[in-house]
Amino acid sequence: MTNCRIQKVTNLCKTEGPIIRASALRSAGFCGKDTDELIRLGILQRLRRGYYIPPEKLNDIDTYGIISALIPDGIISLFSAAQYHDLSSVIPQKIDITLPVHKRVPILPEDIHVTIHKAIQRIYEVGIQTVQINEYSLNIYDRERTVCDFFRMRNQIGKDCTFEVLKNYMAGKKQLQKLSEYAELLQIKKVLFSYLEVLVV
Repeated sequence: MTNCRIQKVTNLCKTEGPIIRASALRSAGFCGKDTDELIRLGILQRLRRGYYIPPEKLNDIDTYGIISALIPDGIISLFSAAQYHDLSSVIPQKIDITLPVHKRVPILPEDIHVTIHKAIQRIYEVGIQTVQINEYSLNIYDRERTVCDFFRMRNQIGKDCTFEVLKNYMAGKKQLQKLSEYAELLQIKKVLFSYLEVLVV
């Protein structure tokens, strides 16, 4: 492969990457055989079928960055979102991801550990925010949605963890009107506000 072609891939990684899809390589004129050669030369490394990254960029991107590329419809949720928003002391062993019910779960690299939750569209789309981390954007549920999710799943998660999240939320930045609107949409307003009354008494 010529230096010109290698430089073309390098430029593509800068504009499309750091993780690039096979479709982007094909659009730039690189076939499957070319991609195999780029891997053999150490220019690219396969994350999983159809997704590639320059090896030197692996140290610059964390697990969340890889997930944002491989699961573009996935929303960081529950304990992972609570950790991001400083709402829980629990350190999750796996990354919680919420997907629409109709989306299939993609095959991930073996060292990426996730727990997938499915939600119908009207629930899935409540409270999504996009945050910028280094070179990538990450979709995550906001603070209010995260609180509501803990109450929606309080029986599985545990009431102590749920109450901790609410307590930390009330001690920090809060938007009670938004919290009330989300709780109404997610049909947990009565139970959430019964807990809230305990905190404000």
